[in-house]
Amino acid sequence: MLRRASPEFFTAFNKLPAFCRVRVVARPSNDSEINSEVWLPVAGWNGRYLGLGNGGFAGSINYYRLGESLFAGYATSSTDTGHQGKSTESGWAANHPEKQTDFDYRAVHETAQTAKSLIQTFYSRPPTRSYFSSCSNGGRQGLMEAERYPTDYDGILAGAPATRFGFRTFITGDFAEFAKRGGKIVIFHGGNDHPEANLEFFSSVKRRMGDTAVRNFMQLYVVPGMGHCGSGDEPNDVGQWIRPGDNPQHSLYSALEQWVENGVTPDGVIATKFAVDGDPKSPVVKTRRLCPYPQVAARNRLGGDRDAANYECP
Repeated sequence: MLRRASPEFFTAFNKLPAFCRVRVVARPSNDSEINSEVWLPVAGWNGRYLGLGNGGFAGSINYYRLGESLFAGYATSSTDTGHQGKSTESGWAANHPEKQTDFDYRAVHETAQTAKSLIQTFYSRPPTRSYFSSCSNGGRQGLMEAERYPTDYDGILAGAPATRFGFRTFITGDFAEFAKRGGKIVIFHGGNDHPEANLEFFSSVKRRMGDTAVRNFMQLYVVPGMGHCGSGDEPNDVGQWIRPGDNPQHSLYSALEQWVENGVTPDGVIATKFAVDGDPKSPVVKTRRLCPYPQVAARNRLGGDRDAANYECP
């Protein structure tokens, strides 16, 4: 099968609609230099704000995801988390505790607050809903937002969240305030990406808050055969990329929006394996029904094992 190294990369920047591009530098401490960008569509705004995260140690603004989100109609933002460099480098953090704080949580929060202020100014109204979507360290960023700043976002899609990642501040799983105000979280993790830590994290949240409370605001999906944030020979496209026209049946992100805005709790999603990873214009090779953990889809014996229609959630 054909493959591309980075299926999440949006490259159709020449097709983007007209938008207002705002560059921001925030210095909440004497050692802070947080660069962010906020992109605001001039026309066709869907009324929502979408914050974006970073992989690894960040160090740059995520232009690919900014383009993807703007193309789908969102007002959107991204930050370098307070330093510039490769996502594999962490030397910038040595002897810089304020920069560590910026990375751990402050930069994403500052960016969300700035973006909302700019949205209000530009459109003369606030966003109807605010979402955050990212994977790996970006998944951690989303959960950290829900825990420390429960009013920043209404819904969070956290892929393979690196819950044990950070410098001085770590996620504890205290989402009581976020849940109280009606916030929703959907977590997904590839089955080939060592999901054990997040299975335990999910269990710890249930022990802290109780099964019923957690069912009302958080779901976890384990994607069999999927690698880190995507890839793999099994169906691995679950809505981690934002595309115009996505629907809750095939996209965890769309299902999250429906949960937040219409109160419809997701009951599963259809994962898709495209001939070219990440390219919905390429042929569909295989589909699989995913159920909220700990449920597992069962065969209904109506057809073959490569079609999600032949599986049901309990």
